[in-house]
Amino acid sequence: MTIDVRPATPADRTQLLALFRAAFGGEASADEWAWKYDRNPNPGVSAIAVADGEAVGFYGAFGTRYRGASGDFPGVSAVDVMTDPAARTLGRRALFQKLGEGYCRLNLEAGVPFYFGFPHERHRVLGERLLGYRSVEPAGEWTRPLGAPGFLRRLRTRLRTQRASAGLSAGHAALAEALHARPGWRTDRSRRALDWRFSRPGAAYLVRELPGPRAASRGYAAVRIVGDRALLVDLQVADETSGAVFDLLDDVAEALRGSSAARLVLRASRASRLAGRLEAEGGFAPVAADCHFEVRPLDEAFDLASASRAFDYRFLDHDVF
Repeated sequence: MTIDVRPATPADRTQLLALFRAAFGGEASADEWAWKYDRNPNPGVSAIAVADGEAVGFYGAFGTRYRGASGDFPGVSAVDVMTDPAARTLGRRALFQKLGEGYCRLNLEAGVPFYFGFPHERHRVLGERLLGYRSVEPAGEWTRPLGAPGFLRRLRTRLRTQRASAGLSAGHAALAEALHARPGWRTDRSRRALDWRFSRPGAAYLVRELPGPRAASRGYAAVRIVGDRALLVDLQVADETSGAVFDLLDDVAEALRGSSAARLVLRASRASRLAGRLEAEGGFAPVAADCHFEVRPLDEAFDLASASRAFDYRFLDHDVF
């Protein structure tokens, strides 16, 4: 039986939703898939494996751009990776490997220098063995109780002359430009990309922006409540040495008062200066995450060893948050 691996298109959606049902035993949201794959302003190239006209595998691309002082490249993270349980007669590992290699080829042709993901342990081991994944680090994660603000925080809040506001303003453009010009790498933080990211169907995000002089943005926080956790899906400030990050977190704590959230959780690189400051000064403590940050080289000429260590990730870089 011949397996053909090609770019997935919206015309494949019905078969892919049926494949999801067979692979995971549940229903995927058609609206969420349309958001993820059709409305993304930075689309990636997803791969579908077809045998006898039927979808037997899928390797999804959560598209973005890699932005940093050293350049601007198309980028993707790997999501919704699945094969049909009935394809065991084809050799599931052989199918998975061919599908993954096809995904790599298609995205290299699209100019992507590497892709990344946050697999759990079993998928990490499989990806490293069959597809050349490289482990960068166990994902960095920090948490602190949400709690009621202490006296000094309440005093500082009352003395603040500028308070955070809901959503992202036109002033975000200057902040995004500054973030994209920093050393290292991060995914696209343009307003267009973030407006799309925080419009995920079925997910509610609290987005707070701290204004600065001349209507420029000093920073923003995006939060999603999951159970008793308030996930800092994104947290960015123009000056990571300033008090802006604490002003933002104070504002978030006020906005979440009365919610089910009991603690704030940040995901970031273990080398993150911002995370290090929150641990040293903000009451955040490191905790073990349930996944690894992994990369897969596509363009061998790209300095992936340096780029992966300098990749400033957050929860928003994983499609499930």
